[in-house]
Amino acid sequence: MMKRSILISGGLLVLAAAGISQEGASKDDARSVSGLDAITVREAGMDMSVIVFRSMGDAIKAGSDAKDQTFAAAGLVKWAKAVPHLFPAGTGKGETSTATQALPTIWKDRAGFEHAAAYYAETTARLAALAAANDTLGFAKQLEVVNQACGACHATYKQPVPPHHGN
Repeated sequence: MMKRSILISGGLLVLAAAGISQEGASKDDARSVSGLDAITVREAGMDMSVIVFRSMGDAIKAGSDAKDQTFAAAGLVKWAKAVPHLFPAGTGKGETSTATQALPTIWKDRAGFEHAAAYYAETTARLAALAAANDTLGFAKQLEVVNQACGACHATYKQPVPPHHGN
C-alpha cells in the first residue's frame, strides 16, 4: 500500500509537470514556469512530497531497510532541485487570483530563499545517498534533518495554516 502511494504520488507529479506551460519563460531560463501553473505545480508537489516523506518514515519505523527507500528518496532529490524554479515573480500571496501560502518574503529575500532551497536539496541528496548505501540508522536520522530543513523554510516563507477544528 505504501509503495503504491509513493508511485501514485510520483506519477501525479510527473503529469503535473508535463502540463506546465512554458509561455512567458525567458529564453535564458527555460526551466522556469509562470503564473498559475507554477502555483498549481508547487502546491501539488509539496503535497506529494509530504506523502513520500511520511511514507519513508513509516517504512523505516516498520523495520524496512533504507535501500527500500532509494527510489522515493531520489524522487525527493529531483523535487528539491525544482522547488526554487516554481516561485516566479508575481505568484505570491495576494498577487494572483489563485490562493497561495507563498509569502512575499520569498521575493523580498530571494537570496535567503535560494539558500533555504539549496539546503533542502543538500539534505535530500544526503538522504538518497544513505538509502543507496543501505544505512538505515543514518537514513532515519537524516529524515529528521530533511524535516527540519522543510520546517525552517516554511517558518519564513510560507503563511501558517490555521489548525483544523473538526473531526
